[in-house]
Amino acid sequence: MNRLYPKYIANLVITAILGVLLVSCGSEPKLQGKWSSSGNTADSIDMHSWFLEYEFSGSNYTMKGYPPISEQGTYEVVQERGDSLEIYFNVLNSSPETKSHKDWIVVTDSILISGQLSLRKK
Repeated sequence: MNRLYPKYIANLVITAILGVLLVSCGSEPKLQGKWSSSGNTADSIDMHSWFLEYEFSGSNYTMKGYPPISEQGTYEVVQERGDSLEIYFNVLNSSPETKSHKDWIVVTDSILISGQLSLRKK
């Protein structure tokens, strides 16, 4: 047996472990899955329904809603303070057009709060 063979196997295992760690660091476990919110807004003439849904998978996200709105891209946790996370959303596709942005969100139990909006985990 060649003396380099055990070193080759050890290097291969270390490389595989580092690859898994790098991929897993790109996502926040608290965010993974689907989050949604819905409601009605009434004015003096009509009542209008709305909904919003986010899905976080790995370091990717999608957002869709009604009235028609959508966004997809990647995200990264910039900083964390207790239950508060500052997220950088790298927008790759959106309608209406949106630029990449940072937002503070709060994640507790099964609720995600962004500004005045509360979403529940599905």
